[in-house]
Amino acid sequence: MKLITSLDELHKAHLLPSAAALGTFDGVHLGHQEVIGTTRTYARQHNLQLMVFTFSTHPLASLKPELEPPRLLDNATKVKLMVELGVDILVNIPFTRELAAMSADAFLEMLVRCGVRAVGIGDNFSFGAGGKGNVRLLKTEHTRFGLTILSRPLLKKDGLVVSSTNIRKAIAAGRVELAAAMLGRPYEIRGQVVPGDQRGRLLGFPTANLRLLGQHFAIPAFGVYAGRVLVDAAWYGAMVNVGDNPTFANQETRLEAHLFHYHDNLYGKELRVQLLMRLRGEQKFSSLEKLQEQLKEDARMAQGLLLSQEGEGTREKK
Repeated sequence: MKLITSLDELHKAHLLPSAAALGTFDGVHLGHQEVIGTTRTYARQHNLQLMVFTFSTHPLASLKPELEPPRLLDNATKVKLMVELGVDILVNIPFTRELAAMSADAFLEMLVRCGVRAVGIGDNFSFGAGGKGNVRLLKTEHTRFGLTILSRPLLKKDGLVVSSTNIRKAIAAGRVELAAAMLGRPYEIRGQVVPGDQRGRLLGFPTANLRLLGQHFAIPAFGVYAGRVLVDAAWYGAMVNVGDNPTFANQETRLEAHLFHYHDNLYGKELRVQLLMRLRGEQKFSSLEKLQEQLKEDARMAQGLLLSQEGEGTREKK
């Protein structure tokens, strides 16, 4: 896959004719995948490259940073997902004020100069200054640019529109199963293991304390989750705590994972943590003994859930 990370690089690139899927694709959820999949089908049928034109930063991060929504995935994961979706050319550029000021016509003219012959777009996506570029404009003006338009209606899942906004709401409520149903994969957080306070080890449940790789990511409702953790290309079942440990005073928000059947040193490792189901909300315990009893029950429930799904130790190629 050819990766282009700036407008300047795009202007200088010599690209083969393509069909381009347009979108922020900030979650690469099922709705986004449908737009890309429709564009991919057209590209393969017409001997074109599949291009995705998207942004490495959310538009609001440049225009109104205080309104930027929590992120659903980091940029490295976004690129990885695009490879899996069969993208040939990924234009993944920062959204800047320069880009925001470009008119819809100028944006489409730029795409045509880059060899774009068809455009895939979701019904709710807009582009160009003031958001004046949209499906309606493309359907009325596409012949002027020599473009074929591949529009897709909003996708629904169990009566709910599949959108990044609804996925964020589900995560914030701890409904990670609903988020996964709309994403088409479990919600995942990436982080690096850093030293913690060692309390988990004393309680019989040593945990990997994660420093999130990036800021402003969607944090699920505080509580304990059943999950999976990727370590050195192997998945391990885990129970994951998200919260500030109210049993102990003066704790900051953290994500800690206890991996079942893993006993090696994790410090410094980069981990991918998938959250599969919320087992309970965060609680404050009157004693360490009561906390330990609950942790044993949490572990039993998490392992039971994991066994009822795909099991543990699934290998993944890097």
